[in-house]
Amino acid sequence: PARRRPGGPPFDRRRYTLLCLCAAELLAAPVTTIGMLAGRVARAAAVEPGVPPFDPVSADERAAFVDALKLLERHGAITPTDGTTDAYLGDEDAKVLYRVDTTRVIRLLAAPVPPSSLPGTPATPAAALTVEARYGGDEPTETQRALWARHSVIRRLLDEPVVYRDELTPAQAAYAASLTGRRMIRRAAEEAGFVLEERAEGLLLVDTEATATDTRFPDDGGPAKVAALLLLDLLVTAGPLPAGRLDEEAAGLLRRFPQWARSYQSDGGAPRLAADALEVLGMFGLARRTGDRVAALPAGARYRVDRGPADTEDA
Repeated sequence: PARRRPGGPPFDRRRYTLLCLCAAELLAAPVTTIGMLAGRVARAAAVEPGVPPFDPVSADERAAFVDALKLLERHGAITPTDGTTDAYLGDEDAKVLYRVDTTRVIRLLAAPVPPSSLPGTPATPAAALTVEARYGGDEPTETQRALWARHSVIRRLLDEPVVYRDELTPAQAAYAASLTGRRMIRRAAEEAGFVLEERAEGLLLVDTEATATDTRFPDDGGPAKVAALLLLDLLVTAGPLPAGRLDEEAAGLLRRFPQWARSYQSDGGAPRLAADALEVLGMFGLARRTGDRVAALPAGARYRVDRGPADTEDA
């Protein structure tokens, strides 16, 4: 399911509804603001049969709207170029400017079976959209199971920053560890122009030319990514840590640099900065939150600060 944040609660019906309305309205222009988009969504909801009205004055409605926008951000469909989406949670007049990738918006819905071609009534299970006959359905052959494992593993490698072995199904993990699987993964990486990194914990594809990269880390493109890099070093060297400790570290950053991250220089700014930084780390497969504890994942070690040997020379 779509989630309100990486590893967070799944979307409810309202959030899915707002996600679809946002995606439809984003096709209107390559640039928009959060206020303009909210207005268009409100007008669209008002004329759509069976869709409850959207009221941006309601804090709960704004929270659902922000969750839909954050998901679109994670998929690269929209990019905030001025302001942060979370600012809308506390202020319906918040100013946020977005650049819209309309091509990505159109491609958000991707299924082997087009929804319009499904037989039956609107009650047809959504699972019917993802059935691929070439994988054999409920009784696949050994060849079909191997085909599914190959496709699913390589798709994840091409789509995600890092794939950990403990996140794979037993069938996927067995395929990735087999001689045939390793050979096919290496061939796919080479044909796509990536460099394959194999580790005991997992696999990742390095895009050395950045030709297929939609978002980068490390990157100074926003306060959340800068804070993410700083917090990651702490998690790698001292973690796992309580989530509250990250809030304290974020507060310390804001105090040390009062002219930096202006959108977070307000009451409640430190927890928001820590949450946004943690979202960045989760998106790149570098950290994971479990309950109230946050831990760095193995790929996070590649960004650990090398402080070098202690200086022992005489003054």
